[in-house]
Amino acid sequence: MSNRLSIQEILAESERVAGRYSWEGTFANYLRLVTDNPGISRLSHKLIYDAIVYAGVEESPTGEPVYKLFDDEIFGLEDELGRMVQYFAAAANRLEIRKRILLLLGPPASGKSTIVGLLKRTIERYTRTDSGAVFAIKGCPMQEEPLHLIPHDMRPKLMEEFGIYIEGDLCPRCRYVLRSRHQGKVAEMPVTRVVFSEPEAVGIGFYVATNPNPEDASLLVGSIDTSQLEGDRLEVAGKAFRMDGEFNVANRGMVEFGEIFKADKHLLTTLLGLAQEQLIKMERFGSVYADEVIVAHSNEGDFDTFMTDEHSEALKDRIIAIQIPYNVRVRDEIAIYQKMLSSNVSQSAHLAPLTLSTVSTYAVLSRLEAPDRQGMSLLDKLRVYDGQVISHISSSDVKDMRRHHPGEGMRGISPRYVMNRLSGVASDPDIVCLSPLRALDAIWQGLQEKENVSVDLVSRARYIGFVKDAVDEYGERSIRDIQRAFKEGFEASAKELLDDYLVNIESFCAGRDAIERDMRDMEKQAGVTERDRSDFRHEMNRYFANLKIRGVEYDHTSEHRLKAAIEARLFPDRRTLDGTLTRPRFARQRVEWRRQRSAIYNRLIETYGYCEACAEDVIEFSVHVLKSGSVLKTPKSEGVEWQWDLNPAAPGSAEDQEQTQP
Repeated sequence: MSNRLSIQEILAESERVAGRYSWEGTFANYLRLVTDNPGISRLSHKLIYDAIVYAGVEESPTGEPVYKLFDDEIFGLEDELGRMVQYFAAAANRLEIRKRILLLLGPPASGKSTIVGLLKRTIERYTRTDSGAVFAIKGCPMQEEPLHLIPHDMRPKLMEEFGIYIEGDLCPRCRYVLRSRHQGKVAEMPVTRVVFSEPEAVGIGFYVATNPNPEDASLLVGSIDTSQLEGDRLEVAGKAFRMDGEFNVANRGMVEFGEIFKADKHLLTTLLGLAQEQLIKMERFGSVYADEVIVAHSNEGDFDTFMTDEHSEALKDRIIAIQIPYNVRVRDEIAIYQKMLSSNVSQSAHLAPLTLSTVSTYAVLSRLEAPDRQGMSLLDKLRVYDGQVISHISSSDVKDMRRHHPGEGMRGISPRYVMNRLSGVASDPDIVCLSPLRALDAIWQGLQEKENVSVDLVSRARYIGFVKDAVDEYGERSIRDIQRAFKEGFEASAKELLDDYLVNIESFCAGRDAIERDMRDMEKQAGVTERDRSDFRHEMNRYFANLKIRGVEYDHTSEHRLKAAIEARLFPDRRTLDGTLTRPRFARQRVEWRRQRSAIYNRLIETYGYCEACAEDVIEFSVHVLKSGSVLKTPKSEGVEWQWDLNPAAPGSAEDQEQTQP
């Protein structure tokens, strides 16, 4: 029997879901709901904080909260997102901080708009749940909180007896309706449930200051129906105020204010009044109370200009700025490109497995500041930030470096620029496989053409240096890929080593017998000293136990120190690799050479995502690197001349390779 849904079932379920949000009643009904459950009534910051928490909060292995709202959407900004959520948490408790404008400050394409978009979407979803239900006076264009019908002198009593906090006053429209239609009978005022929706202009407003000199502030504070200006003041306010501005729309929710410092000063003054006094000021017609979160975003240049304006002191005091920089970890940059590729890009060429890591290396290098530590190169710093194990550098050292360079990531090449260049070259029908060096060249050539990226803060020679470093890192990664494919069953062997170690440390942490020698063999490869072994074991035990609890699949690459240790134990050394891959001089040795080389070639394709073109290319490139061969020239540090074929095209094998070599 078929389980396929019928049209009637689809329509019935759609109507049932829609009906969940159609509660209507009187203020008397609503007041009973609130006295039974005071949490129904809450201010905007509390609503947003609750929505973030409702989306899910987990604990990282280091004990820090991880907010699931941003999972698979925002990468490498854990600290910044944590500070933003802390702002909402404090504001939810009605602290003074809620009367501040939350400013997300960062370079183009750093994720500011994405973060705001996620906040808006989670508010929309949350108000569709029972926990996030919002009720408003029916017909109010500002989705008025019904509790504003309670007189001020009664509010302390409600707080004392029921824990119900009430703030604000009726808008002119609701005040007029109460008097003219219900003759002041508060109990009869109609109340309805509302669902926030940006497309429907309910609870979420959006304004971008694209026009520096707007004619008036009506887009923000609402327009006036001039045909309704006759009559007594209460009637005029109730009928003439359309309350259709973005600030009105966002009442009890959130307003996004884009490019804030490009706005006219008059609009900024209006914004200041909303933030500081929670009032939307209507010229000549008084003010309207509004409770809403103001989230603005800007680039650093506009912010710096604003900060030098001595006439903006009041607004400066009302801003809490959180930097939203570019990523400074290669693995997070790769995740960004993978997400962008999966949703936005259609390319005809195969993407070589190391292409994204190579362009990510180049982009991240452009964002880093020169290291302070003596003997450390910029590439060393990049590797340390990315979690690679480098002797004599601990995780606390990495934190110190990040703290001493707070501006890292605020400049450099943007992910959007990189993806634009990749999209262009990947769509070339003549390119069979987009190799790492071809992608790197496309980014470099784009910089030469000055496309969509600012390089005025760094010299041309420095960007050429980034090309060299990215090629060096590609060389290291290509060798590791060949080492991984060197022997059949590497992944199974790595899993066995990891599982054995985890069993041992679990026993150690529980006070049971464990094989000390096996644990120390692994830990020495990870750079763990005898003194730190116990702390390391407890840390690893907590980390993997946390992954198990969350149902997260893991392997030997999940923790960078164990990854380095396991690979150090399983990888062949470079001399062995060079001897295996280099074509022998004598014909009698070539049968075994062909067999081993073909096995590596096939494993690259079958297990590690290579195509025939890039598998051949990465093998030859690795041999070239192992022999210290040059890949590019940089004459007078003014340009890049490649010494390697950027477009691998023809399939290859050991036999083909032998035929083409003398």
